[in-house]
This record gives sequence, C-alpha cells and structure tokens, in this order.
Amino acid sequence: MNIKEAQEEICHTIKAYTAKNSAGLYRIPMEHRRPLLLMGAPGIGKTAVVKQAAAKCHVAFLSYAMTHHTRQSAIGLPVIRERSFQGAPYSITEYTMSEIVGDILHIMEETGMEEGVLFLDEINCVSETLLPTMLRLLQFKTFGSHKIPDGWLIVAAGNPPGYNRAARELDIVTLDRVRLLTLEPDLNAWHPYALEHGIHASILAYLSLRPEDFCVYRRREGKKEFVTPRSWEDLSKALETYEALSLPVHEEFFPQYLQCSEICEGFSSFYQLFLRLAGDAGLEALTGCGQIPEGFPSLKNAPADEQLCLAQYLVQNIHRQIHGWNEKRQLSESLSYFVGGLKALRPDFCSIEERCLELLTKRKAALQKRKEFGLLPAEEETRELLLADTVKLFASKTRLLGTNLDNPSNRVGCHLETDGTSPQLPENAAAAMEQFSTSFHSETAAEAARLEAVLRGVLAFVPEIFGDGLTCCLFFTELTEYSETRTFLSERMAKEYSRCLEWT
Repeated sequence: MNIKEAQEEICHTIKAYTAKNSAGLYRIPMEHRRPLLLMGAPGIGKTAVVKQAAAKCHVAFLSYAMTHHTRQSAIGLPVIRERSFQGAPYSITEYTMSEIVGDILHIMEETGMEEGVLFLDEINCVSETLLPTMLRLLQFKTFGSHKIPDGWLIVAAGNPPGYNRAARELDIVTLDRVRLLTLEPDLNAWHPYALEHGIHASILAYLSLRPEDFCVYRRREGKKEFVTPRSWEDLSKALETYEALSLPVHEEFFPQYLQCSEICEGFSSFYQLFLRLAGDAGLEALTGCGQIPEGFPSLKNAPADEQLCLAQYLVQNIHRQIHGWNEKRQLSESLSYFVGGLKALRPDFCSIEERCLELLTKRKAALQKRKEFGLLPAEEETRELLLADTVKLFASKTRLLGTNLDNPSNRVGCHLETDGTSPQLPENAAAAMEQFSTSFHSETAAEAARLEAVLRGVLAFVPEIFGDGLTCCLFFTELTEYSETRTFLSERMAKEYSRCLEWT
C-alpha cells in the first residue's frame, strides 16, 4: 500500500469509527474498533499522512513518540488511598490521570472537538515495562485504568526491525488486535504531494529520469546507504532557501541529505545542469511578462535531462507565481472582511491603530488555541501574519493621513498611495482603510492580468521549443496537476485550459 492509499484508508476508518446510529450511539463499539497500525520504512511519511487525514476529516489530532514515554507517564503515578471495607480500614494503590489521556481531555475541553485521532509512533520500540500496557491499550482502549474517550480512535506506526535496532517484531497476540497497513514508498503516489508542497524543480526532474533513486535502503561495502522521501523534501527546502539568500551550494552540501554516494554524485551534477539552463536571460522576460525569448535554441533533439530540467523549471516557476498571487487574493478578501468589522467601531484617525490592534488581538487569541493543539495549518497561520502586518501598515498610513487632513496647509497633494491617481479624500478613518483595501485589491487584479500574459507566453513557447514529444506532454500534465494552477486556468483562461488538456 502506498501513502495515498493509506490516507484514503485512514479517512474511511475515521468516518466508520465515528459514525452513529439513530440513537446517537457509535455504530462500532469501542472494543471492536481495531487500531490501525502503519508499518513501513523510516522517512516515507507515516506521521504526515495520519495528520493530513485527521485534518481532512475535521477531527482533532494528538501525536506521541512512544519511545519517549515510561510506564508511569502512560498509565499515571501510583498514589496510596485509604479505603474502608466491611468496617476495616485499608490502604490501596490507585493511579493519577494518564498523561496521554489527560492531554486528550484537555484538547476536547479547549477546542470543543469530541472526536479525534491519537497517533502513537514507534509503537514497536517501547520499553519492556510498557509492553503489557500497550497490549491492553490495543485491546481495551485504556491506559491503565483510564479509558480513551469514545470519539477517539488509535493509529499506531512503527518501523520493521531491519531499519531500527530498537524495534522488535510484533507477535501474533498484538497483530490480532490491530488492522495492519504495510506501506511501501511509491514515487507516483508522492508526486502530487510534491507538487502541492513546492518540491524543488530540479528534484522532480531528476526523479522523473531516475525513479529508482526515490527511496533506497542498502548496505554496500559494509556501509549503510539510504535516501528517503524525507531526504528529498528536506533537501528541497534547503535548496530553495539557499537560492533565495544567494548562498553557495557546494558538493559537500548534498551528502548531508542524500546518504548514498552514487545518488549524491548523480544529483549534484544534475543540479548544476539545472542552474545553467534555468539561468538563461531569456527566461526571465518569459516568466516575468510573457515575452517569448528570441533566438532561444530548440531542445527538440536535446538529451532528456536538459529537456526535463527546463520543463520542470517553467512548471515550478508558474506554480510559485500563482501560489503567491493566490495568497495575495486571499489576503485581499481577509482585508475586506477586517475593514467591515472595523467600520462598526467607528474609529477616528487618532485611535485607528489602537482599534486595529484590538481586532487583531482577538483574531490571534482565537487562533492560538488551535495552534497550541496542532490544529492550525501552517498556510492559515502565514495568511494571518500577513494580514496583521498589512493592517498595521495601512493603519499607520491612515493615522498619518489624518494628521495631514487636520492641517489645511498639508492638504494639497494629500492622497493615498494607490495607482498614482488622487482619489477623493476619505471622510473618516474607516473610509481611509477601505480605500487602502480597495487599492490592494486593484493591485491583485493587475497581478492576475500579468500572470495571464505569462501563461500565454509560456504555453506558446513550450511546444515551439520541445516539439510534440514526451517532454511537452509531461509539462502540460504537471501544469494542470497542481490545484491552484488548474483553478487559475479553468476559471480565468478557459480556452488555454482546454488546449492544455488536449496535451495531457
């Protein structure tokens, strides 16, 4: 089973285990809800796929690495209680709340989410003292005497013993209490994830040519060599940042991520080829305004690695620009809603910054709880930070504008920074904020028009350079696989989108 199939199975399990009958009771009783057990090599994305499935099903998510837990933290600490039986006093042992169950209850109380996924990683690496506890958990869904809440299901994960010296092979008694999903690395299943998460174009091009290098575990000359999907993703993030900061990437950089000498040497050479092709001056005008470069050499008969390098560069460049525009569009919408709420406060020019800060503080407090429990997607947090920065900037400009309006001598030439024109002076601070928001919306619309020109230029350029071969088909396929680009094309450029589909 690959990662994509595993995510679907986890989603189906969440829906089945949380389904209720007409009486409001869970269809599958707690004792019959077998936990899922994901077994697979390290670095293939077991943790990520469970978290994504929980988010997709809109349930809470709590993760623990079981190697970090002792028997006491799992089932609670013993305490002596005085009890009376048949008139005689006795001292008996009870246990404090399990740390794990306590965290579940805390999440439920703080978020109001009654259902969730408890993810237990490295379950076959627990200490000997925890083994009986884990067996009881899988069977009865309890940590010691503390029961897992009814709306929660357990998903566990582990590495086969061949990958982890501390891992043990699970016995039949344990396996008879779980639903075992054996995961295998699959480049085709990983590819949509790679596009959505902006994996570096050079990596995608390289793996298109050498899919066998996607995931490797082997021993050569007494030395362990391995490359995992996690290796490629971490390398991608590092390359992107190094390039943005103009930091040099030396040959010694790649072995830090790709711990296989043969793959490391191959990708290092490929990356240098990618930089040479992507650095062509004519491509800057093409991806900047859609101007097709004159005299660009045809690649119809060029080696496959050169064709794929350039094709992936263009695909990723378009994806990145459309993603940036989409973030700006969402920010523009958030600004409109924010200004709508600001109007109700009727702020004056002197208090505009204070009122904006009050609203931003309330928004931040509402999101903080979700972030604390890992329920706030990184993309949403980024959008909220951008909104806060933009609102503060506009509020500062509004206050300064009010100062100029109060001074008649400064009114001449007093205008908002929009498209170079001088709009009608605002009647109040909220109206000024609205004008800034409208101006930002106009900039977003202008950016969309530029992107349309870029896409028209690139869509004309690609068949001319690559011909009608496999590389051209690959370009259009990957262009339309990325959701944001596909939406932009289908909603704004229907004719061009239809032509793209003809190539796929």
